[in-house]
Amino acid sequence: MPPLGQINQIVTFLREENPTEDISKNPVVVHPHNTSRGIPERLPPAKIKELSALQPGRALAATAEEWAAIAASIAICVYFWHPALYLLAVMVIGSRQHALLILGHDASHYRYLPTRWQNDLFANLLLMWPTFASVEGFRKFHGTHHQFTNLPGDGNRHIWYTHDAMGELEPGWVFPKTRLGLALVLLRRAFFFTGMFWIVRGLVGSFLIPSPHWMLVAKLAFYLGVAGALTVFDAWGGFLLYWLVPFCTWHILVQYVRIICEHSAVESDEEEYSITRSTIPTWLESIFILPRNVGYHLEHHWYPSVPFYRLPELHQQLMAREGFRTHAVVRRSVLTSLGECVRP
Repeated sequence: MPPLGQINQIVTFLREENPTEDISKNPVVVHPHNTSRGIPERLPPAKIKELSALQPGRALAATAEEWAAIAASIAICVYFWHPALYLLAVMVIGSRQHALLILGHDASHYRYLPTRWQNDLFANLLLMWPTFASVEGFRKFHGTHHQFTNLPGDGNRHIWYTHDAMGELEPGWVFPKTRLGLALVLLRRAFFFTGMFWIVRGLVGSFLIPSPHWMLVAKLAFYLGVAGALTVFDAWGGFLLYWLVPFCTWHILVQYVRIICEHSAVESDEEEYSITRSTIPTWLESIFILPRNVGYHLEHHWYPSVPFYRLPELHQQLMAREGFRTHAVVRRSVLTSLGECVRP
């Protein structure tokens, strides 16, 4: 009998090769990115099916809100120009870029729109291509992150370069660190060069990941159209100030803060609860660091079929279970989660 991980890979392949399948008709919501690890708190299948029901209007409304916030930040900063206002705009735009990618993450789980080709096309157009990524590219590595979390097959090891060739953690990903060590890691990542690497990797990689031919044509048309528009309207300077700088600074910073909170220095007396930490941010942190319920990370790993707007309800269902309340690592602010990654 093949190992469970191999069985999951076969199931993933078969399901992803059958995009017309209506998952919602299954009595249990089987998701192609389900974990191969054990899940100690199994909620009733009917409840998971209810929480997994897609509401496309909510996803599209969230997308519109993020783009409106970006447009408003640019307009206000241009009209009332001041260096301090520009710094605030960089933080707002960078955090909204992060939010777009979080919504794109939902799309990689087929949680954005019900029809798969529409899910991928509109998520790419509205969320991923503007942030130099693609749904297909992210899905390729993120699916294995779910299947083999913290194990050698984990796709995060490839995206984030967390381990060396021998499978050992790279020094930058060894936690806990000193406060100075953590600060230096974050500042180095936010100093533009990591962001530029992400852009080049994302643009090149998105054309190398297998995609339908029509998607590749649409992608090429998108980037050529954007480049043409920036040239015609002489807007390359604005693109640098209001898109590339936020992307390569604040956006990169909060991406690293998020991934550190999720998977670094997580300690629980039960192994299956120690794969990740859930961080419920404060109101301000939810705007600038952990948008769109992305902090409910243990909940998401166990039930990836639940879209982002139902994760708080999933959390409440799990918190009603004594095992989850006792063993889950749930923290009530980003600073608290980061504090656990710092040596006393």
